[in-house]
Amino acid sequence: MTHVQVCRWKACKSNFSEYILKRLDGDQKRLGLRNLVVEESMCMGMCKKWPNVVVDEDVMNYAEPAKVSERVIKWPPKIKKKYKKKG
Repeated sequence: MTHVQVCRWKACKSNFSEYILKRLDGDQKRLGLRNLVVEESMCMGMCKKWPNVVVDEDVMNYAEPAKVSERVIKWPPKIKKKYKKKG
């Protein structure tokens, strides 16, 4: 389950946080992301780094809508398997 919080306080709200919420909602519907929970959040205390988004426990400051969307779609990151050489 991926949990996303988007700050909706004054500085973040006036700087793309509403669009981030709309974009994530669209991604969720378009891609059928059932394991995605998106919530609005009050001030996160990082107002100088707006807009702020938290994906699980990963804080994204100066969050851009496309980058947040990309992070959520590709979350959690795939772990590469290490192969041992025969010999």
